[in-house]
Amino acid sequence: MVVAKHIGLGVGLTRMPQDVSSSTTRLDSKDASGKVVEHEVNPDRLAALRAILVEPKVRLLQQILASPTGALSAVELAARNEITESTIRDHLRDLQNQDPEIVTVLEANTSPVPNGIPRKYYAVTECGVDLLKQVNLYEQIGILYDMYEAAELELPDSDERPVTITNIEKFEHRPSPTWL
Repeated sequence: MVVAKHIGLGVGLTRMPQDVSSSTTRLDSKDASGKVVEHEVNPDRLAALRAILVEPKVRLLQQILASPTGALSAVELAARNEITESTIRDHLRDLQNQDPEIVTVLEANTSPVPNGIPRKYYAVTECGVDLLKQVNLYEQIGILYDMYEAAELELPDSDERPVTITNIEKFEHRPSPTWL
């Protein structure tokens, strides 16, 4: 049995054995009156929450959801952030590798894709939306949508690219998730 102190509140938490049949862990704690209160914690849900509660990942999820199509490419996300496409892809890959997936890849709806237009677009899954709602980070998406509509975005290394962000955003065969 492991005992942990909740910082600042002095509430003692006692980790109880995991219930193998339901994949949950029971945490018993005492409230202010000393009464024992049971909490069930799903370790998989907790791992998923930990995966999204990193600032760049939350920001990427919110930006994807704030887009008109509900799906953005890594290059479009790079235009909205101060991190590289490579780092963005790493974050998205990590979110995609969660079980269940928090982000999924959607392919462009045509072949071949014109030069410079991305083939892969990323969409937030229903699980990802639920996680954002659970931690109260879903409500800001409307504000982000308005901000991006007003912003003048530029692709990283735009002078070396055959297309502009406007070309990518107006690409008629870009995918869109069916669950949003």
